[in-house]
Amino acid sequence: MIPLVSNLVFTPENINSSSESGVSIILKNQEFLTSKNSEILLFEDEDLKWSEMTFVDKQFIGYLNDKPCFFNVLNSDSILSKETMLTPLRGLLGRMPDALFTVCSRSLQLSDWKRNNQFCGVCGSPMNSHETERAMFCECNNLFIYPRISPCIIVLVTKGEEMLLAHNKNFPGTFYSTLAGFIEAGESAEAAIHREIYEEVKVKVQNIEYFGSQSWPFPSQLMLGYHAEYLEGEIQPDGVEIDHADWFHFEDLPQVPTGNISISGQLIESYLNKLKN
Repeated sequence: MIPLVSNLVFTPENINSSSESGVSIILKNQEFLTSKNSEILLFEDEDLKWSEMTFVDKQFIGYLNDKPCFFNVLNSDSILSKETMLTPLRGLLGRMPDALFTVCSRSLQLSDWKRNNQFCGVCGSPMNSHETERAMFCECNNLFIYPRISPCIIVLVTKGEEMLLAHNKNFPGTFYSTLAGFIEAGESAEAAIHREIYEEVKVKVQNIEYFGSQSWPFPSQLMLGYHAEYLEGEIQPDGVEIDHADWFHFEDLPQVPTGNISISGQLIESYLNKLKN
């Protein structure tokens, strides 16, 4: 097996043109094979030859430190060694190098995409993997099904030294985060920002500024991060997704995500740095 180091470099690709031996991560039921202390395991081809594991799918996803990188999906009755266990990706957040998070994110999304597109939605025939493109293919009408990506906006709204943070009904305890939502068909990211914030807390914003993006594979989001300034309105949580929201002074924040886990945390930390400098 390959030891985890902080200087891993991952390059996504669809076609493997290398003759080198590869490295693999292992999935089962959308969870990753890890050590007992929840460290993700990277297997070389030679390791897999001598293991008792059997697989139902294997996909090339790119190059990790110039080695071909794959994910393998375990057979439902495949044997696991006593030194390993299965861990969901959420349980690994903040505990791996960024490049390895990208590997896991891509693996989850591609595994989910292939599993959910086994049959053509037009004629019902089994779909095939295309030879040169990352697509499932049916000959009934040259139908290509590419991996789905769902764009979302995520926004930190600020008013001077205060931040608008919200508690989603699905959040544990007193955990708060920034506002977010899916971009609708035919809608721009900026229009989605105005709509989602008003729908969720009845606040209007101005001076929208793009910050950055993050792949968020739960199951297939691309999070587009923004800063925005308060314009007008009194906070009124919608009661459907958001059960509480408020303004928090930067020196008295509730429990919020950290920057090494999510773009929500990065937005908060970037604004904190701006205020403190």
